[in-house]
Amino acid sequence: MNTKLEEQLVKIIYFCKDCQKIVDATQINKKHNYSCPLCKGKNVAFGTEKSIRNFYHIEE
Repeated sequence: MNTKLEEQLVKIIYFCKDCQKIVDATQINKKHNYSCPLCKGKNVAFGTEKSIRNFYHIEE
């Protein structure tokens, strides 16, 4: 695959701040509010995989 094309493909991930895990969050209403399926908390951050891993110091 072309490296320029790979750079354009960005994956959005969700990180539960309460569980301290990357999760598959569900959207609440039609706003940027998400719920964690594990703890049912609403303290979920979202962003690119690279930004979330860097900000929360998550090892791959």
